[in-house]
Amino acid sequence: MDATSNAREWLTVREVSEHFRVSTRTVNRWALSGRLRVRRVGPTGRLIRIHSSALTAELNSETPPAVA
Repeated sequence: MDATSNAREWLTVREVSEHFRVSTRTVNRWALSGRLRVRRVGPTGRLIRIHSSALTAELNSETPPAVA
C-alpha cells in the first residue's frame, strides 16, 4: 500500500461536507456524536479525518445522517 492510496482513505471535514452537501459544522457534529468514524491528527489532535468507509456505511444505512 502506498502513501497516496492511504491518504485517500482518510478524508477531511471539508471533503465529507461537500460529499453530503452539508456544512463543515454539521460534519463536526456527526463526528462528535460518534456518527462518523474519525481519527484525530496533528500535534494537538485538533484536526480530524474521516475514514472513507464511513461514507459508504452512511450511504448504505437505512436512515440518512441526521442534521442537527
